[in-house]
Amino acid sequence: MIVVPLAVPRTSPVLRRLIDPEQRPSVRAGLTVETLPPGVRLDQLPYGSAESVTVVLSGRLSAAGRILSPGEALHHRPGSTCRLTAVRGAPTTVLTVRPTPSRAGIPAQRSGPGPARAWRQVEVATVDLEPGGLCGPFEERAADVFLLVLSGPGVFLGELGEVPLYPGDLVYARAKERYGLRAGSHRPVTAVLGRIHAPGAEPGPEWDVKPMRSGRVRPQS
Repeated sequence: MIVVPLAVPRTSPVLRRLIDPEQRPSVRAGLTVETLPPGVRLDQLPYGSAESVTVVLSGRLSAAGRILSPGEALHHRPGSTCRLTAVRGAPTTVLTVRPTPSRAGIPAQRSGPGPARAWRQVEVATVDLEPGGLCGPFEERAADVFLLVLSGPGVFLGELGEVPLYPGDLVYARAKERYGLRAGSHRPVTAVLGRIHAPGAEPGPEWDVKPMRSGRVRPQS
């Protein structure tokens, strides 16, 4: 388990590497966070044969003809490019998730005479818990997991017991490590939940020409 307190910067422009596969070879993905001043454009460059995911943490982001709010994400197909623009009015902070190149081969699968389908390695959702609500604990046997708190205090339930979390804190759990989230007794908590699977472990929707948007998910407590 890796805990990164105050992972989200409060000023702009800032680029911070949260999880670095070169320093931690056992992780399945690299995570970076960047805060953009209003109106600034950022080009999402192609990344070989691997997909990548951009998650909005604060502010609003314009990409692929859409406006994304905190907790929403865009999935970029392998080798694709995309221009991201921070909407004017306030800085925008984004989290980028990129699987490690050594594990990034995404095999194609065929079912009958239809076209081949791509397999996603990364999936991202938003967890919303009411005061005292509980999500987990779970154990992903074949996926790394990360939780990044957007608002409200919470408690991470992991291998080392309970870890208090506050807005901007990040926890990364490797495959086979337990993880869960409990909201505080007085305030709700919202967090980004991400899973990084081994290549080919989970089928995903077919890749489109444009990035694909992840909706908000409210798991049962």
